[in-house]
Amino acid sequence: MHSGLPNQTTLRGYYDLSPNASITKLGTTEKQSYLGPIIVAHTNRPVRVTFRNELPIGNAFLPVDTTIMGAEGVQNRTAIHLHGGFVPWISDGTPNQWFTPSGIGQKGVSYINVPDMATPAANEWNAYYPNLQSARMLWYHDHAVGITRTNVYAGMASAFLVTDTAEAQLVANGILPADNSGLGIPLIIQDKSFVNSATIGTQDPSWAANPDWGQFTGALWYPHVYEPNQNLADGTPNPTGRWDFGGWVYPPVQNVQNPPAVSAVAEAFQDTSMVNGVAYPYMDVQQRKYRFRILNAAGARAFNLQLYMEAQDINLNYTGEANLAQPGPAMLQIANEGGVLPAPVEMNNPPTQWGAIPTSTTMPTAYTLLVAPAERADIIVDFSALPPGARLILYNDAPAPAPAGDPRDDFFTGAPDQTAFGGAPTTLQGQGPNTRTMMEFRVVAGGTPDAVNYAATKAYLANANTGLPAIFAQTQPKAIVPPGTPVNVRDTTVAGIPVKIKTLNENFDSHGRLNTQIGTNAFTIGNQGTPAYGTGYEDMPTETVFNRQPQIWTVVNNTGDVHPIHIHLENVQLVARVDWAGVVTPPDPNELGWKETIRMLPGTNAIVAVKFSPPRLSFGVPQSVRPLNATKPFNAVTNPLHNFGFEYIWHCHMLEHEEHDMMHVIQVYNPYAPPAADWLLMNGG
Repeated sequence: MHSGLPNQTTLRGYYDLSPNASITKLGTTEKQSYLGPIIVAHTNRPVRVTFRNELPIGNAFLPVDTTIMGAEGVQNRTAIHLHGGFVPWISDGTPNQWFTPSGIGQKGVSYINVPDMATPAANEWNAYYPNLQSARMLWYHDHAVGITRTNVYAGMASAFLVTDTAEAQLVANGILPADNSGLGIPLIIQDKSFVNSATIGTQDPSWAANPDWGQFTGALWYPHVYEPNQNLADGTPNPTGRWDFGGWVYPPVQNVQNPPAVSAVAEAFQDTSMVNGVAYPYMDVQQRKYRFRILNAAGARAFNLQLYMEAQDINLNYTGEANLAQPGPAMLQIANEGGVLPAPVEMNNPPTQWGAIPTSTTMPTAYTLLVAPAERADIIVDFSALPPGARLILYNDAPAPAPAGDPRDDFFTGAPDQTAFGGAPTTLQGQGPNTRTMMEFRVVAGGTPDAVNYAATKAYLANANTGLPAIFAQTQPKAIVPPGTPVNVRDTTVAGIPVKIKTLNENFDSHGRLNTQIGTNAFTIGNQGTPAYGTGYEDMPTETVFNRQPQIWTVVNNTGDVHPIHIHLENVQLVARVDWAGVVTPPDPNELGWKETIRMLPGTNAIVAVKFSPPRLSFGVPQSVRPLNATKPFNAVTNPLHNFGFEYIWHCHMLEHEEHDMMHVIQVYNPYAPPAADWLLMNGG
């Protein structure tokens, strides 16, 4: 993953078993590559995939906390979710659709085979993706209950591109670059940490003592100790702590237990930037425009992406650092995870550093291209004005967690020494840890100049008759709520649609660990003896929808974090954000249109319009009838059967939050099946 690591890094991932799948790399033929194959599909053309679990029998090479719901089973289970896919629920890859390696033969209670596909082997699962969507970047990743965060961190994530004729025409006209047959260049961004075998014994003795986890230099490292802000014995401050302990807050958690030795953590922010599976990579670019398909596949870290020229020392040698006084070219965003935008949005002209411009009490900064976990951005960058030999840095300065941040999670050259507080020493120039210097672009001579230059591309895409406004109107569903509809914090209806209150909450579990949960405006008395609004994934569902019935969800963020909330099955419309002082903020320009991952800001209500309508298929799909808690045996009294209808979910995509326990079921009833080819109708048009 980097030439400075002396060993190969053990990973999990996907590889293509079809006969023509071999790739050539450095003169050798191999089938496996990080992160795995990008699946390319076309609108209205279904894709069928058989996924086979070829993981070994035995324990995972990363820590598994068996106190997390569903994690007590086989550690090498997998479930595959097509993130952003408009798919039948049996192919959604929800947490209980897991399956195990050959020789074990276990399956989750929601595992169902596609009816018109061959019966899979014991270690296989069939999926059917109708692709009744316009062009966009989806991705597929692990979603097995209890171990999603570690499986994705280990490498089980890759992209899935849907193309259409409108996109193909933009390529043919020279508006979009023709790289990779017009598909653009993926930039899949993550953060990771690595073991140093010489120091792991003193830095993390419990890691060094566990033979299942990677002990060699270059092995993946993942946090597995809940570090409380209070000493467990007497409640005195712990200078190296990161999260509160429920036994020493007020009021305290009743009958609290100590965290287990191998424990889930509230969030996991790693110290090394990764792009396409490489730490601190570089890319040669010619003097022309490029299309980049950006995916934030990190477990918890958000990125505020900017582009700067690379700094030089007094001898004009490049330093590997961004020159924050010398902006790079503009970034023209044309699409997000919901497909094309209604108009192009130009950013990085000039770039905005985090904290440079105060904007509000709830999100006290402006930003350039902010991508939270699971968000995507389709951008065009023009390098034609730069001379050969010029170098640029893709730069990030978003705090972790956003918006306030913990300085120990921000790694950059010259950062203060944080070792006294459980953090890292000062980063030296040209070394890690570093989460700000993402990658380098090196301008090289050669190549064919653009037939349509950047200025003409920008004008074409902004044109109401030829560009994104026309494509958006032709290929995207109509808005549920007319844009510009006035809202306020006390609305009970928006555009005549009833408002349902949802809440994002912080609580403590029985081990005294901070955890986040989705709830409503109904409360119970929690384990602190006070009202608690959050409920868990295994509790009775509170999100019930009927086919094609619009709803307005006002999501109240009672926490201090920005939560990227992902909704399965459908794209949704972000109507507005309203802070608790009543200040209404419209969506960012690159959030207009449709989204399926929405940043929920602290102290703010996000007003979201939703309408769920599963796709019509050529085969019947059963309803989801299973025990209420799918990880426990059926019991007519304590764990009865429940009809979930067509079962989907919504959750935070900070994966430590999702699994502990910020995830709810969406129950869709009375599915309606319109004509199979009319995908606009199925999406609310």
